Amino acid sequence: MNNIKKRLNKKLPCLGLVLYSLCLINFGCVTPKGKTPKESPELEQKEDSWTVEFEESFSSVEVGSEPENLFILDGAYAVSEEDDNRRLTLPGSPVGDFGLLFGPRVREKSLELSFSFLGMKKGRRLPALAAGLGGVRSYRFRLNAATKQIILTRQDVEIGKVAYQWESGAWCQVRFQALPGDGENTRIRLKLWKRAEEEPGEWLFDEIDRSAFAGGKCALWGYPYAGTPIHFDDLKIESKAL
Repeated sequence: MNNIKKRLNKKLPCLGLVLYSLCLINFGCVTPKGKTPKESPELEQKEDSWTVEFEESFSSVEVGSEPENLFILDGAYAVSEEDDNRRLTLPGSPVGDFGLLFGPRVREKSLELSFSFLGMKKGRRLPALAAGLGGVRSYRFRLNAATKQIILTRQDVEIGKVAYQWESGAWCQVRFQALPGDGENTRIRLKLWKRAEEEPGEWLFDEIDRSAFAGGKCALWGYPYAGTPIHFDDLKIESKAL
């Protein structure tokens, strides 16, 4: 009988430690090995803090018509359809500089424009296109397929450029952001990738411009230098409070 008591006395501390550990795990004080702690609500809501201000996929717009929610500055933009997919099309002729404005005039917020586009070369001739945040003279990037460059400007003054190899006949996806910071600084970021592929983790541009971002509408431009149509789809504008 004494031997049994001695064995129980030796095991009780171990049992106590086991029960104590289980309590800590159940109440969230300790994370079991191999499990990841749950992210804080702030981190979970980080990507959800953007608010959609404008969205247009052209799926319900009549083929051949000009969407009423776009303000065409110049160019014969109209909705076309191929393989049951409707998109906004700028014809390949005439050749020129053709733009449009869309979305609300967003001010005093971070702004993101996303869209997809498709262009095609013809012989040695290649198209170009551009997109703007905050009106026609604020932040703009321009893809020059012929020179294999993307140029970033503000009020028509170059503030950066990067080499980019565009692929003819492939749908591409864009994310373009203006993120106002402290004082007069604005962070400009841009991604551009083939729509059939996963979004890259790195930004093509991630620059600080020493100017304040006033905000405004978003804009698109097409330059059909190749004499072939340029197609746009899935326009989306999102904002985030500062």
